[in-house]
Amino acid sequence: MSKTLTLNLNKKLIIESVKADTYITGAIDKSADGVKNAALAYNEQAGDDLYHERKLVRTLGEAVGALEAQFAEFIDTSVENGLSDTLAQADTHDGAFTITIVVSDRYNNGLAYPLAQLSQGYIINKMLYYWWQSIRPALAKDYLAFSAESLTNIRMSLAKTAPAVSSANYEDVTGDVTNNNTGTVITVASIALANGKYTIAKASLASALAANNMTVECSDPSVAMVVSDGTTDLFNIGYTPYNLTISDINKLLQVTETNVVFTPAAAPASGAVLVITYRAAS
Repeated sequence: MSKTLTLNLNKKLIIESVKADTYITGAIDKSADGVKNAALAYNEQAGDDLYHERKLVRTLGEAVGALEAQFAEFIDTSVENGLSDTLAQADTHDGAFTITIVVSDRYNNGLAYPLAQLSQGYIINKMLYYWWQSIRPALAKDYLAFSAESLTNIRMSLAKTAPAVSSANYEDVTGDVTNNNTGTVITVASIALANGKYTIAKASLASALAANNMTVECSDPSVAMVVSDGTTDLFNIGYTPYNLTISDINKLLQVTETNVVFTPAAAPASGAVLVITYRAAS
């Protein structure tokens, strides 16, 4: 299961942010020494000059491409020319463009808005890195670190919610042993309900326990039962016929009480009897 996540970004806002940031830096430099730094400030500030615009558009493409590369495992493989389509959107939709990725159905929807903001911020920081790389390399390193931090947060925003809790219980996972011997089936006892329980002397089960196989069957098969020694519960029978497991047989062998008691979880049908059998080796 999956769902589509669309990040709505804007080229105009990105370029405006880059220009604003470079303008502030240039203005600070100019304020330090207006005469000496006037030309420096002018060239530091990304403006509307054609060569500035061309560099900004080029580095926008590189930054968006780098971002999409981070989403490589989430990009819809049926989409071709993703980057060129992305930038074409921006030129025909007043700067707006989208990046569409396919995420797990368990993606945390609450992170969609932060992911879009982080993605736009990554592109801006990456473009500022490209802008300052040849002018002020030391400052460029700062923006490279900012973009790296944005990427870390972007990856953290691709988070899944916890899986849904199953309606099943671990108690439902059981293992049963079916004896495949072809020996004779011997009936140990056919027990009537007395005082709401089926009770049999442990000694009567000796042959079945020694044969290492025993089957319990109630004529009302819908009745679940608890098997005990009259004091301590040993194991449960969820349905019948029930073939006792090796673990069940070992628990019965360890019983020190005189009787083994089968207590129905609900009242069985009138006259229902409990039949215990085992298969003797042929």
